[in-house]
This record gives sequence, structure tokens and C-alpha cells, in this order.
Amino acid sequence: MLDSTNSRRSIFDAGEDRSAMGAPWRDGVDLRILLTKVRQQKRRMRRSLLVGSIIGLVGGMSYDLVRIPAYSASSELLISNTTLQLSGPDAVVTQVLVENSLIQSAIEMLKASKVLDRVIDRMGVDNIERVLPKSGSIRRFAAWLTSASDRDSSRRQAAAALLRYNTSVNRVGASQVISVQGRALNAEDAAKLANELAAAFVQEQNDTNAVVTTSAALRERIRVLGPTARIISEAVAPDSRDGPALGIVLGLAAVLGGALGMTIQLALISFSRRVCSAEQLVAATGVECFGYLPRRRRGGAIPRYGGRADLASVLSGSILRRARLAILERSERNPHFVGVTSVGAGEGKTFLARSWARLIARDGSRVLLVDASRGAAASAKSVCPAEGKGLHELLRGEASLVDVVQGESSHNLHFLPSGGVVCSLDMLWLGFAQLINSGHYPLYDWIVIDLPPLATAADARSAGQIVEDFLIVVEWDRTSERQLEQAFRDLGPMRERIRGTVINKTPWSSFDSETLEQAARRASRPKWNDQSVP
Repeated sequence: MLDSTNSRRSIFDAGEDRSAMGAPWRDGVDLRILLTKVRQQKRRMRRSLLVGSIIGLVGGMSYDLVRIPAYSASSELLISNTTLQLSGPDAVVTQVLVENSLIQSAIEMLKASKVLDRVIDRMGVDNIERVLPKSGSIRRFAAWLTSASDRDSSRRQAAAALLRYNTSVNRVGASQVISVQGRALNAEDAAKLANELAAAFVQEQNDTNAVVTTSAALRERIRVLGPTARIISEAVAPDSRDGPALGIVLGLAAVLGGALGMTIQLALISFSRRVCSAEQLVAATGVECFGYLPRRRRGGAIPRYGGRADLASVLSGSILRRARLAILERSERNPHFVGVTSVGAGEGKTFLARSWARLIARDGSRVLLVDASRGAAASAKSVCPAEGKGLHELLRGEASLVDVVQGESSHNLHFLPSGGVVCSLDMLWLGFAQLINSGHYPLYDWIVIDLPPLATAADARSAGQIVEDFLIVVEWDRTSERQLEQAFRDLGPMRERIRGTVINKTPWSSFDSETLEQAARRASRPKWNDQSVP
């Protein structure tokens, strides 16, 4: 049995003027609510993942199209330090350990203007401008230089800057080897550039160590002394261009795009205050949530579960029975006056009221369904009253109960239309209760009243003169917690009569597979064993 009293708690503290939804992490339940919302909106998460991945793929392809294709090749130099040591009458030429400062000096010398000028002299300014890729800053710098008066000198400076930008010099680990890397628009030019840089540095090093002397024999002997550099590995044309391959770029872009899309969707779900889970609705209102009513599909069929057209009816019937049990547990009065309303218009309260009335009537109870959804707010906009007599004429004494009540296919279910709306029902509801209970026995066991939305809370509040229990219909992911808060405030003392809520128009993707499978098994049973709502 359902115990709605255990799930009921105070919505607002009488001594404090604060919102029940003000604290974003209240009572430690929001993590559970967040996980429930994420699980129910898994289709949106998958859609965000797909859209983010597609955008990432498009971005990766765009990057591959706009990036400048470049190739890098490397040559290696060995730095050594040769000294002359005297041992008695003999002299010995030996190599000593190269200090870090000497290695760093060689690296900086490779980027110096003298070495770059040697490369420019050997390759030519035109060739340098043709084979080397240009970045935006280098292109602007070259344009500024070429606008100067001395065009030849400016072009040479621009070529030197371009060459320095596309040259990379690094030490190989802790060894005495230096790697000289050149970058060009094609593989052959990259290898040629790296080799030219290495050769220019070796030549500059030899010229620096040469000692001018009149003795040719002595000059030849001491040429090898001091810091020297020699090429130990020449650059070869690379097989692939710089940067990751297209497949890797697209894969990374798709993963990053999908992760970004899911992160954005998760943030939207986290900060959204729209009600889309029973836990969230219970935490916001303090009353029991009976469950989820599915969104009606054309034909009601779901191919995955055998295409049963009455699967939605089975799910709805279970929720409506829970609502009926909750009313019976809290009220012993006969007849039961129950008002069905919603926060705003179009949330499905009329459908719920009709379905619930049919369910109760099928179980043998006498039910009167009353259309009171057009209240004072509607009458204020009406130019002329609606055709036909109904509730308003009955309460104004212009018609009798027999004249306005309409029967349906089930003899236990009667319908009372709204009729012509020309005034509010604030002072007439008590007369309606007297009409129903005028005889020795009540005419009906259940009076289900389709009330106006809580947006016009005065109409729903005035019905509280006879309504003992309220059911609130909340549309999935449409009604916000703030709207619920305001509607409950406007109800005043009537909010204590709210027996529960129902989440309507829930997407099928929000139901877990176990629930749908159970409903499908129930739908496959004989009709007499499952009284579902049509």
C-alpha cells in the first residue's frame, strides 16, 4: 500500500520568507537528482555527442585544408674540443670533454646572422622565399621590410628572418651531438636546407679557428686545435609532412568535439531547473510523485517492444491506480471530490482527468467528470457564452442536473460540460456539493473536476470549497521549479490538500528498458487480465 504521508513534508516554512528551491544543493539529494536527469535525458546526451563529433570532424577537416603543408629534415653535428698537450720532448693532440657552455655557444652560433648569411649566399634569396613556409607574422614583417628604400637589403633581412623562423637547433640528450632541423614546403628542400645549415656552421667554425700565420706548415698543424664541429649525419628527405596524419587529426577532433558536446549538455542539464524527474519534483514540492505518463505516439506503437498499441495505456494505468489509492488512503468521505489541475495550460491535465475518470468507472464506481477548466479568466475574454448548458448554468440555477449531465459508453461515467461562462464560480461551489448530495445516497462515488491551471490560482483556490484532494499534472521538461513554487504559494492553505503529482508527456527514451519490458509483458496478456486505460 502506498503511504503518501511519509513522502509529504512542509513546502514552505511559515516563519521564513524564502524559496524551497533556493538552495542549489539541498538535503544532499541533488546528486541523485542530477544522475536521474542525465539517465532520463540520455537521448539528448547521445545527440549532443553526435553533433559535437560532427562539428569536430568538420573542424578537423577545415584545419587540414587550411594548414600549410611543411616537411622537416634534420642533420647532426658532433662538437669536439681538441688541445695540444706537451709530454717531455713530444706533443700529443687529445680531445677533452666539451663543457655545456661550449655546446650552448654552438647552438646560438647556428642561429647567428653569419651562418644564415652563408646559407642565403649559397641558396639565393629567391630560392629561400620560394621553398620556406611563411607564418602570418613573418609575412607582415617581410612586407614591412620590402617597403623600405633599400629593397635588396630588406629582402635579405626578410629572408634571414624567414630562415631563422624555420630553423630549429637542439642538443641530442646529454651528448655532444647537435641536431639541426630545417623546415620547407617539400621534402627535398627541407633536407637540402638542413644540410646547408650544417655545412655553413662547420665552415664558419673552421674559419673562426684558423690562425693567420706566415708559416703554411704551422697553419696546417694547428687548424685542428680548439672547438671543432663535423657532420656525422646528413639530412634525408622525410617520407611524411609535419604534424599528425589526417586520420589522427579527424579522430582527435571527433573525440574532443563529442566530449565538448556532452560537457555542454551536462552543464545545461545540471543548471536547468525544469522538472524532468520524480525525485526532482518531490524535492521541489514535498508531495508524492506517482510516476511518468508517456508521450502519446501516433498509433502508440514502439517497434522495439513488438509494436503493441496499448503499451502507453498499460504504463498510464499503473500511474492512475497509484493516484486513486493515494486518495483512498487519505479520505474516507463519499463522494470523493478530486480536482485535477496543472501549473500552466497545455500540460495534459484534461487528458489525465478523463483517463482517470474512465479507469475508476471501469472498476465499478460511479464517476462524474466535471469540466471546470474555463474560469473567470476565460470569461473575461469571452465575447459571448459557449453554446449548450453545463456547469455554470447548473450552479446559477438555470438548469437541473438531469438536463446538463451527459452519459458516456460506460453507464458508471457521466460528464458535466462547462457551459456558458459569464461569471466566476467563487460563490457557487457549495451549491454544487449540495446538488450532488441532495438525496439519501450520493449520486456519485467520485467527482473528478478538471480545474483551470494554477496560473489562474484564484479559480483553483475557489474550488477548494468542495475539493478535498488535488492532483497536479506537470509536463516533462517544461514546468520549472520556480513556476511550481509560485503556483503553490498562490494556492495558500489549499496546498495542504495536494495529494500528489504526475509527470506527463514523458519521452519514451526516458523510460528504462526494464520498465518498458514489464509493460510490454503486461500488454501481451488477455484484456480481461489487464484493465488499462484506452
